[in-house]
Amino acid sequence: MEKFRIRDVTKENIEDLCQICIPSEKKDHPIFITGMGEKRKWATKMLQEWGTFAKLAYRGITALGLIQYKPVPQERIIYIYCIFVPEKDQWQKGIATQLLSSLIADMKKPKLWFDNKPALGLVTRTFPGAKPSQFSARLFFIRMGFKQVGGDPDFLFYPLEEGFIYQPVKKKGTEYIPQEEDKDKVLLFHGPSYCPFSYFFLKKTEQTIKEIAPGISIRWIDKSKEPQEIRKRGNIEGCVVNTKPIKSFVLDQEDFQKEVTEALK
Repeated sequence: MEKFRIRDVTKENIEDLCQICIPSEKKDHPIFITGMGEKRKWATKMLQEWGTFAKLAYRGITALGLIQYKPVPQERIIYIYCIFVPEKDQWQKGIATQLLSSLIADMKKPKLWFDNKPALGLVTRTFPGAKPSQFSARLFFIRMGFKQVGGDPDFLFYPLEEGFIYQPVKKKGTEYIPQEEDKDKVLLFHGPSYCPFSYFFLKKTEQTIKEIAPGISIRWIDKSKEPQEIRKRGNIEGCVVNTKPIKSFVLDQEDFQKEVTEALK
């Protein structure tokens, strides 16, 4: 297996992280320019807050893969946002394995976030979106020793301390608080994001909803510019249709269309 150079993301290579996921032919497209800008805001804040939050795998000066994560001090865990190797000709060469192995090795060491103790474990939630012939994130994590949390096949954890079993902690302040002004409208929440495709997916969400309900009013709310609008709705993310949060991912076309149609009734 080829050895790749694994580097933590710092100020010096933060731009590599912001651009790695976007194909070169799409980097000048307005949607992806916005997406990269929102990731840049997210990455800058994460670097300031945590000091370390992502790793990149390099061959020479070329970044080939990433892993992004966040410490959760109150649970003494590391939450993995995503692991991704974008180019097909770099798949199944051990890049993701080396990225995850580097993170595991790091988090077995004492950390200031955890009162100079190592992390108890790693936690992640996978989602659909693998390209044809690409190894799915869920299958990758399972093969790397992750175990399922409860009854959700996409909710996984990896124990770093012997005997550790992850027990989810329900987060406060993320339940949607309906507003009278949201009735008969679609709300799309965007802003700083770990994924430059988040904005793209929201645009696809908008397009799909317009096909289902051509005349419906759609409002975009920027989390960084209208934080009060986010707070009064319970810090909700994603999409709300007629005061109902949409849980299905837009790429799960059948489930998404069904949920939106039900919400409009």
